[in-house]
Amino acid sequence: MRVHYVLNHGGTPASKLADVEIHFEEGLLAGLKLVGCSVWRSKKGAAPTVLVPSRSYATAAGVRYYELLRPSADGTAAAAGTVEDPAAKLAVRRFKEYVREEYCKIAALPEAPAPERGGRKAGSSAR
Repeated sequence: MRVHYVLNHGGTPASKLADVEIHFEEGLLAGLKLVGCSVWRSKKGAAPTVLVPSRSYATAAGVRYYELLRPSADGTAAAAGTVEDPAAKLAVRRFKEYVREEYCKIAALPEAPAPERGGRKAGSSAR
């Protein structure tokens, strides 16, 4: 599995830093990619926020959302009959932290210099 970051240089919305694609290289999902994750600039000025795909549903109190990346039902808490599984929630949190940390490493890299045009040396002019 590889994680690809599609940087949002000057795109819209401006607060969106990158789209995240998860490319599967082995097993049943080999050759497929999962899209929909993204990295956004935090409104509080802290570390970037990682969002995973979610779906909305209506309740009497309004619209609510649930994330599509969530703990599986076969965890230890599910076997014990409890709804919350701290270890499974930790796995989702670790995934988001991994995506955030890797994005921060990429964002800290210096940008590649622009290629020279027309084969002239920098600083020279056409006469």
